[in-house]
This record gives sequence, C-alpha cells and structure tokens, in this order.
Amino acid sequence: MEKGTTGEADVVRLRQDIGLRLRQRVLEAVELVLEEELIEALGTNRYERSSGRCGYRNGSERRRITTALGPQELRVPRGRIVGSDGCECEFRSAVVPRYARRTREVDEALLGAYLAGANTRRIRKALEPLLGTEHLSRSAVSRVVARLREQFRHWRERDLGQERYAIVFLDGFHLKVRMARRVVSVPVLAVLGVAEDGTKRLVALELAQSEAGPHWSKLVTDLERRGLRSPVLIVSDGHLGLRKAIEL
Repeated sequence: MEKGTTGEADVVRLRQDIGLRLRQRVLEAVELVLEEELIEALGTNRYERSSGRCGYRNGSERRRITTALGPQELRVPRGRIVGSDGCECEFRSAVVPRYARRTREVDEALLGAYLAGANTRRIRKALEPLLGTEHLSRSAVSRVVARLREQFRHWRERDLGQERYAIVFLDGFHLKVRMARRVVSVPVLAVLGVAEDGTKRLVALELAQSEAGPHWSKLVTDLERRGLRSPVLIVSDGHLGLRKAIEL
C-alpha cells in the first residue's frame, strides 16, 4: 500500500467527482416523487387492482431537464387518466416543471438531508421546494421520505466485500448544504474508489465535526468492518489526521 499526494488540480477534480455522484442521488429522489405523483393520479399502486382506479399506466419516457449539473435525463412515468365523464387525458407531471426552475434549492436541501442522516423531518423539509403543498398528499410524501431514508441506509451500511478498487481517494472538504432553512458549510469526509476498468464510485461519505484523526480513523475502521479490501494505491493530501488513519 502506498500513499501519494495530489496537486491542486487533482483535488478540484476529485471534489467535482464527489459532487457529481452526490447529485445523482438527487435525481433518484426526483424519480421517486414522479412515481408517487402518478400513483396519486391513478388512485392505485403499481399492479394493484381496485375499483377506485381511474386510469392506467403507459410505460415511461426519458425527459431532459436543466439541473445544477447541466442537462440531465429523468425517467418520467406515463399514464392515461380517466375522468368522471369517461374522457381520457395524458398524465402530466406538475413536479418536473417546478424542479427545472428550482433545481439548485432542491439540490442543496436534499444533499443536506442525506449528509445529516436522512431523518423524516429533514427530508420532508428538503422536498418542500420540489413538491410545494398541493401536488401530493401527506401519505404520498411520507412514502417518498421512507423510501429515500431506506435507500440511504442501505447504501451507507452495504457490504463492501464484493467491491474492488485499485485506487482509493480520501479527502475532507467543506460542502455548502441547506439545513434548517439556511445554507451552511459542513465538514465532509469522502472516499472515492476507482475500479480496474476506470469506473469511479462513491464508497463512503460522512458528516464530521472536523477532519481530525479520530474521525478519519472511525471512517476507515468502518470500511474495514464492512469488508473493503486494501487498494493498490491510496491517494490523499498531507493532512496529519488522515495520514494516521491510512496507517490503519
């Protein structure tokens, strides 16, 4: 195992990579909201048979929207809604147009929710700029919150024994996120892995009080506990606390 140092340009690229992978989680959250929006419109869940159904699904489409990352594609579910008069109309999402206009606020809020532990209250607050108060019922929002929280828990606690990385980057930085209705700068410890085919994956992300050695040691110990194998190369800056943790 070797240790190296990164130049300033490498550090910038590393943090851009981390930010990209974080915001991909935001797009997943938006797709969950779109799914719940269609469920509300149809009156039934997927594959559920009910006399209260007022339409049917009709596949999905890819739609490009503008986000903080530039143009991105979302999977938008399609459906036909049958009115009380028997007339059909195409399901139209009220969420996507609002998201396209308010993406930066939603990004900051959801990132803050993930980093702060993804509890129900924080995620519900984070979704407010996206949902407003009129498009989904309280029960639908609760289902979205529960699914987001479970996704985050599963990713954070997943078994790393089958993940192989030739190179692992470790870096601590401050990220501006929206918490409690204001944007704050929080210290974040990040681990980015590079597989043998060059694919980059976010391995771990932890909100910490600081970049001191004990916090890095706790993160590295947790990675080992979950089965992450030592890479060929570890890349980091010269932070003393981080270097001590790497020696573990």
